[in-house]
Amino acid sequence: MTEKEYLEFKSIIAMGEELNFYYNNDEYWISHNHGKSYLSRTRDQYSQEFSGYEELFENATIEGIKFSEIYLKLIW
Repeated sequence: MTEKEYLEFKSIIAMGEELNFYYNNDEYWISHNHGKSYLSRTRDQYSQEFSGYEELFENATIEGIKFSEIYLKLIW
């Protein structure tokens, strides 16, 4: 995902949409609704919960790496 796509991705989540993406052949979902945001891995339904999408994009991790540090490797 390019930086431009990442910014678009974030804005779509901020509007309350749910999006999926892939990292290392695993499918993930991000959703934001009712003041809560979630990052979930489809394979085993592992999920992280945050108090909002800003917190998710700042603190969510995938394989121990912050989401914001690996967005270039994500496939959307």
